Amino acid sequence: MSDETRVQELRKLFPVVGHWTYLYNGSIHPCARPVGEAMRAFLEKWQNGGEAAFFPAYEAFGKLKEKFAKLIHASARNIVVTESTTAAINLAAQILRPKPGQNIVVNDLDFMTDTYPWLVCHPCAEVRFVKSRDGKIQIDDLAKQVDGNTAVVSLCAVTVGSGYRFDLRAVHAVTRSSGIPLLVDGSQALGLVKISVNDPPLDFLATTVSKWLMGPAGVGLLYLADRYLDATPPTAGWLSAANVGDWDVRHCRLHDDATRFQGGLPNLVGVIGALAGLELLEEIGPEFIERRVQLLTTYLLDQLEKIGVTIWTPRAASERAGIVFFRPPNPDGLHAELKAARIYCGAFQGGIRLDPTFYNTVEELDKFLAIVRRHVARCAT
Repeated sequence: MSDETRVQELRKLFPVVGHWTYLYNGSIHPCARPVGEAMRAFLEKWQNGGEAAFFPAYEAFGKLKEKFAKLIHASARNIVVTESTTAAINLAAQILRPKPGQNIVVNDLDFMTDTYPWLVCHPCAEVRFVKSRDGKIQIDDLAKQVDGNTAVVSLCAVTVGSGYRFDLRAVHAVTRSSGIPLLVDGSQALGLVKISVNDPPLDFLATTVSKWLMGPAGVGLLYLADRYLDATPPTAGWLSAANVGDWDVRHCRLHDDATRFQGGLPNLVGVIGALAGLELLEEIGPEFIERRVQLLTTYLLDQLEKIGVTIWTPRAASERAGIVFFRPPNPDGLHAELKAARIYCGAFQGGIRLDPTFYNTVEELDKFLAIVRRHVARCAT
């Protein structure tokens, strides 16, 4: 089966294509039929069976950790299910607990989720921002901010705005000599970009499932390296305890793996959907998705360059993933035109962002580009 034939088959899994030319998949990914069906089936079981629905859902909770661990080449014992990337990063920050006099190195391409936990909840530490240049972070600039008092280097594997993709091996080369922890937000990367927590070794990897992992909002995941598995959890609940079956309210014997950070029941309907999303990702194949998205984003960048708009996304394939960001004249006006034409994309920071994925077609991109072309020509007269 050719790629184009396969794309047409895959489009049948996404009802959104009947309503929108949807090009914002790195923001909130549209619900695939298998994901929606799995969540509705759980709701039906819960509606008709009450607690009886809990047991298969709890099994799905374990399977979700296993599937995610497999994706990032880890073990399920190192995975915590959270409600968001924000919760995952805050948990990592609470485990690290930077001390007075220490610093946290972030960058100005990060999302607010990646900087606010440090700025608001850990004011005793200095937050150092690496300044970007032309939508990229230079490794030398990052290295200059790192010193013997650095508590952690925190960054997005793929940045939210420009879509710059970090060379994590190069970053690790900076942190390795001093044993500085490396915390990576993989939300804009996982499901599209291959990330192994072993190459380079990562201390923490946080994500939501609601983007390229094709799950629902309200579920996040955090990987913790082995050296943090004996840390005291900042919050605790019945799931944290290995001796929960004893009903001993006076003594809590914490799990010796990441379950000690779990606390209470996760969002079970979300867990069901997240597992279905990861299973769909596995079925389609990350390699096919990455190849398809690379083709579409390269086509977009080539055509946008011909139109003459200012492109913020790096052109080198190794420095980007699924995001294309550009700044046209009157971006708000263009965004309104696109929305009126039932084309869904993002608009912020004075520009337009779009994230095509495997089910999008070149014809959809041409429809988008035709409106951009007319808008730019009209603004020039």
